[in-house]
Amino acid sequence: MGMDLGKFLNSPEFEIRITTYRDIFQVEALERDRFGEEYKKLSATIMMSRNDLQKMGFKSGDRVRLTSNSGSVVVEAKENKRDEPGGIAFMVNSPWSNAIVSGETGGKGIPEFKNMTAKISLAKEEVTPLEKLMPGMRQA
Repeated sequence: MGMDLGKFLNSPEFEIRITTYRDIFQVEALERDRFGEEYKKLSATIMMSRNDLQKMGFKSGDRVRLTSNSGSVVVEAKENKRDEPGGIAFMVNSPWSNAIVSGETGGKGIPEFKNMTAKISLAKEEVTPLEKLMPGMRQA
């Protein structure tokens, strides 16, 4: 009993480098339904190499908390199918990645491809809801 809680009490934090990128499928899902499950599935995700997942003790599908100087967000960790050596993770440009990207956009409104460092650890909370990331956005 209580074994499961233990793994969260001091779930270790790791440093991870994250690159954000644009994803055509995610953009299409956004145009179809901004608040849809499909958009969330494609957006609220961090893609990590099998190496990194194993090293950090995560499994594909685990929820993880990412924390940077700019903010904190809970997303799903997924195994990157391309055989990456690891050391860098990928997130599509979305409100989830923006939550931890610094607000510096160079006046363009959306940060382009960003390299950033964040802390990552196992999360027990659900994936951060879009409404929380975009205050003032209400579902029609």
